Amino acid sequence: PIAHMRFLLYAEAGGGLPPHVDLSRTDATGRTSTHTFILYLSGCAEGGETVLLESLSLGKGSVRAAVTPVRGRLLLFPHACPHLARPVVAEGLPKLLLRGEMY
Repeated sequence: PIAHMRFLLYAEAGGGLPPHVDLSRTDATGRTSTHTFILYLSGCAEGGETVLLESLSLGKGSVRAAVTPVRGRLLLFPHACPHLARPVVAEGLPKLLLRGEMY
């Protein structure tokens, strides 16, 4: 079976996502996804980082890693890992990525 995937396009400055965790998907055979992958299809000169967090609160020390969008970079993390997308700035447009689930 093919993993569920979708393209995400951030075409305007300010586009981002607040802290969240990803939900799992169950395929037609009953398998449940466990991880998210992000394949960056464009880079951002500034902004647009995917930030992996220790928890959903943005308290001091909660950032595990900030991943800069670089064309061809692949990021893989568990669905349960809290994360956010920092806003894209005009110099970073457009931000294009392919997001999917791993089983």
